Amino acid sequence: MAEKRERSEDTGGGIPLKKQKKSKLKSMSNMQKVAIKENKKSKTEQNATKNENNKLKSGPKFTKNENNKLKPEQKVTRKENKKFNTDQKPEDWNLFKKQKKELRLKRKQGKSNFQVVVEAKRLGELLRRKELKDGISERNRLVNELHTMLKTDGNYTKFVMAHDTSRIVQWLLKYSSSFVRQEILKELLGSISIMMQSKYGVFCIKRLLKYGTVETRSKIIKAFYGNSVKLASHAMSAPYLEYAYSTWATPQEKLHLVQEFYGDMYKHSKDDNIKCLKDVFEMSPDMKTAALSATKANLSRILNKNLLDSGLVQTVLYQFLLECGEEDRAEMISQLVSHIVVISNSKDGSRAAMNCIWFGTNKDRKVLMKAMKEHLVELCKHEHGHCTVISLLDAVDDTVLLNKVIISAIFENAKDLATNEWGRKVLLWLVVPDDSSYFHPKFIKELKTGRERSNSKKPVEMRRTEILSYSSKPLLNLIISEPTFWLSDSILAYEMLAIIKSATIKEVGPAFDSIVEVITDINWRIKKEEEEFLGIEHAGLHLVLKKIAQHDKINTTLDLPTFGVSLVKKLSNDTIESWIKFNRGCFLLLAVFENNAENVQKQLSEKLGLFKTQIKGLSSPGAKILLKKLKS
Repeated sequence: MAEKRERSEDTGGGIPLKKQKKSKLKSMSNMQKVAIKENKKSKTEQNATKNENNKLKSGPKFTKNENNKLKPEQKVTRKENKKFNTDQKPEDWNLFKKQKKELRLKRKQGKSNFQVVVEAKRLGELLRRKELKDGISERNRLVNELHTMLKTDGNYTKFVMAHDTSRIVQWLLKYSSSFVRQEILKELLGSISIMMQSKYGVFCIKRLLKYGTVETRSKIIKAFYGNSVKLASHAMSAPYLEYAYSTWATPQEKLHLVQEFYGDMYKHSKDDNIKCLKDVFEMSPDMKTAALSATKANLSRILNKNLLDSGLVQTVLYQFLLECGEEDRAEMISQLVSHIVVISNSKDGSRAAMNCIWFGTNKDRKVLMKAMKEHLVELCKHEHGHCTVISLLDAVDDTVLLNKVIISAIFENAKDLATNEWGRKVLLWLVVPDDSSYFHPKFIKELKTGRERSNSKKPVEMRRTEILSYSSKPLLNLIISEPTFWLSDSILAYEMLAIIKSATIKEVGPAFDSIVEVITDINWRIKKEEEEFLGIEHAGLHLVLKKIAQHDKINTTLDLPTFGVSLVKKLSNDTIESWIKFNRGCFLLLAVFENNAENVQKQLSEKLGLFKTQIKGLSSPGAKILLKKLKS
């Protein structure tokens, strides 16, 4: 019984919950009941307004009647919705912008140098104008006024770091005298390293280097000492360090900047006798491991940030690849092959790229070729980049892949490359590799040494024969299709000579026909600068045509078509009459006569026999020798 009582007390005396609520409502007063009803009504009204707002946000849903028209009530709600969206927005937004502007101005006014900045900006706007009323005197006045304002309280160091005020310092450096620049440098010299890492400070350093004296530039570059690796591995400072290194640094300063990559001991003390990484441990071999590991760590730091577009870094990279062990070299090459185009933009960088080709695995070479393909034309036309392409053509064993990726792309742009100083060397290496008449002996020796130390296994002659088989026909087709292009200049004609001399296929015959078609035209003229004269009288072209005729001896022994056969077929009386008037024309006919078979000599002598009397009357050395040949 006790337990039942306790339960009844817990559940409201054993009465069900519904009955409890009813009993509570009965006990309430009338005023309380009214308040509860009003609360319920207000909640239902709130829910209704929420639904209406949601409908307005999502837009009214239109239904169509029988006549396929919107109901009039829905059209009204649509107009109301437009009004709702446009009301009060512009006024609130303008007020917000105004308040924000005022707040920004108050914040600036709170700074100590606010008035100085405002006045400096005013003067800077006048200074940067190209033309001033009083000319140079007015500009000098503005420079002096600005300089006296900024040199107090360390304003220069503050101004160079901000985007709006750094321009004022840049204009000052541009238009001021060398004395004022020296004073500005004194103010900024202690902050050079910080400025190099600043988004806006670097522009002031560039102006100091550009407009400063030799002494000014030397002081700035020496301010980099101790921070060379740090600046080379910083995305903001790296391009400007490269600009200072490659454009303004002296050879001694370059060595000092490079030395910092060899280890921390060279950060604050420089050694003029250390000219490369090898010199560090040449006298003390115990230091080799420490120097190589420090150099590798510094290079890896820069590699991870892809900041390899620097002559300074590329110099260190080349030196490291020459001295490091096989494991370190293989590791470094695997990281570098995808960046082969970037590192080929300097002399040392291209040598580092050549080492990647020589010592890289077949997999590395495939990655390297794919990376080069997109920028191949620019690389071939580059002063140093073309060496990378040539070393690739000289060392890769897989000539099928080489033809597919690299050689075919070269032929697509052959005409463009032929007119370029460096591009033509790539074309020539395809047909006449190791020819000292086209390439410097030192470069040939360098390639030979690298090739002998490389991972290439295929014999050199076999590789070159395969490349020539891919190259000869497309290049001869270019001569056949556009002979006037190749005969428009003596440099292009020398390239054409190399292609013809290397050819061992029957397609050389149509190439001779196309050349003869141009040169036998009596109206064939060459424009050189503002002058214009007959093509047969051009000194360079005459020499090329003469050498082509002399090569007929070799072609005859190889049972290949000859230039002499094509010329004799096309040689008309008008052409002979115009040629024999010139000494060079006579010598060309003489070269054809001396270097061809008897049947060609017979045909040529028959055609020239008609003009014997005219040749007798000529006094040129060529005409006299030609006459003797005809008599014999």
